[in-house]
Amino acid sequence: MRTPRATPFSFAILLGGATLMGCASAAPPDDASLDAPVDLPASETATPADVTVAADVVDVPDVTDAADVVDAADVVDVIDAADVNDAADVTDAPAPDPLASLRACLGTTAPLTISNRVPYVSVPIGADRGEFALDYGTTFSSIDLAAFPAPGPRTSGCDRTRLGVTCTVEGFSFFAAPSSVNLVTQDFRAVAGTVRQAGIIGTDFTSLRVMALSYSTARLFVGTATRCADEAWRAAGFASLSSRGFFTNDLRTLSPMSTVDASAAAGARVPNVPTVPVRVGGASALAQLDTGFDDALVPFSVNVNDAFYRAIVAADAGALVRSAARDLSLTTCVVGVSEPVEAYALAPGRSLEFVSDSGAVARRYPGATLFVKRTPAAARSCGGIGTWTAPAAQVAASFFVEMGALAFDPYASRVWVPAR
Repeated sequence: MRTPRATPFSFAILLGGATLMGCASAAPPDDASLDAPVDLPASETATPADVTVAADVVDVPDVTDAADVVDAADVVDVIDAADVNDAADVTDAPAPDPLASLRACLGTTAPLTISNRVPYVSVPIGADRGEFALDYGTTFSSIDLAAFPAPGPRTSGCDRTRLGVTCTVEGFSFFAAPSSVNLVTQDFRAVAGTVRQAGIIGTDFTSLRVMALSYSTARLFVGTATRCADEAWRAAGFASLSSRGFFTNDLRTLSPMSTVDASAAAGARVPNVPTVPVRVGGASALAQLDTGFDDALVPFSVNVNDAFYRAIVAADAGALVRSAARDLSLTTCVVGVSEPVEAYALAPGRSLEFVSDSGAVARRYPGATLFVKRTPAAARSCGGIGTWTAPAAQVAASFFVEMGALAFDPYASRVWVPAR
């Protein structure tokens, strides 16, 4: 994500769960390349041990570099919600819990806090507890040590006064026995919301569990490979979206980066982020599901790359309606280089469609707003979908709030959503 430069609109942008008001102050892990693909030896697998090794998680879609916000994945907030063209789809009061009939097989449960449409869970760390954003759009986890009363969590192996360094944090207990894990230090004081954000739980943790999020009842359910049967999900009215090759508990099964970027280095793999098929105007793309992408001011925001934009126009020239007043200019990880993004509404009769395993439309959203990313050559090192040559998108949090619930299954590489 990048920070919007001057526009006639107010803005608030989420950095992996952190709302940034015009500026950012956070950093990636030491020696990690920003937004780079995962580069693994053939033998590497996502196991509990890997959770503690920040170097195993290289792609950082939602990280900032000091004052510069790095990835435009989370560019969201430019207009008033009243401007969204499908008012029926804009809601913070979803239907009754779609997960109600599945609770017996969903596993351990805990409360969720939904703050600015982003889910938070309270995580014990020794004698402390902190609210961590569940962000499926970032591949490494982080902590704001200043969010805890002194002396705070015990750490080692780092200078805890610095941002962007990897610290070993003792007594961390995210649905497991307390243990020492590696977390990157960040500063989330600028986050506006109902909780003081203490950190981010990324896919280095969430790819090791089946997790179901109930936005309608503010509950999180955490299971293992022994999970609800497919028949139970379908009986409860859910459809499955394939994330094969993009979200998994076994990093060896991630697709080569060349699948989405023709210029990718040999041996590089895609980031371990839930990525599912979508369509607009008959054109297909792969969309990252980013639960940390707060789009409170522009509900149903979707970032798309130029390849997806061109595919939509080629398939249906009338599908997109230019909305120049919503355009943004974004900073990049390269000082002095900005990235403009163009805003488009969907024409009447068109929708953003989530496509199920069977090829059917699982859900459709005629009120989506598309922001087109065309990463300049000078900022290609920053990575992100704007550098992909395959059609791609990133989906914001309001979609999941409207759904009421969804579940991420890294063992089967699927996402379950209520069908309609």
